Amino acid sequence: MKLKDMFGGDSKKMFANIGAAVAFGIVLIMAGGLFNKNDSESVTETVDSEMQTYDYTSDIESKTEELLSMVDGAGRVQVMITFASEGETVYAEEKKKSTSQMDENAEIGDNRKTDSQTEENTIVMSNNGDGSTSPVVIKENSAEAAGIVIIAEGGDDVVVKDSLIRAAQALFDVPANKIAVFKMK
Repeated sequence: MKLKDMFGGDSKKMFANIGAAVAFGIVLIMAGGLFNKNDSESVTETVDSEMQTYDYTSDIESKTEELLSMVDGAGRVQVMITFASEGETVYAEEKKKSTSQMDENAEIGDNRKTDSQTEENTIVMSNNGDGSTSPVVIKENSAEAAGIVIIAEGGDDVVVKDSLIRAAQALFDVPANKIAVFKMK
């Protein structure tokens, strides 16, 4: 069986179809490269975000322990805080959109229209005085505490327990039923 018989009799139409298929394949390969690049960047951002959350959590817990240990009768204090949501930093972005249309007209009468849209988002950077750059921050939302456990040497005293709960409520805007105070061994 000949190639000409497989694709229909007209060789011009066959070459036009093959050319269109090759062009479409090249566009797919280029688009795939763009998506792979973004995926690797998002994995790096996720790991960085988890490390920052850990540092933030341990820093807040140690500051809270230091503060609560100053409550009269509390003694040594250990604190664990769980968060309902991570903190969020919103960066300024520049968005660019472009649209293109391509009309293909073949000699035989086949017409094809192709519309394509591209959208590119880039984070706006500002120059620091030392020659380095950093992203422009629009706003920062701190992490939202979901629950707090306080273990204190004086945790069995009702007055101390109440004082620790009120202090934690004031610090983290968490309702009293989400704060637990226990006596340390």
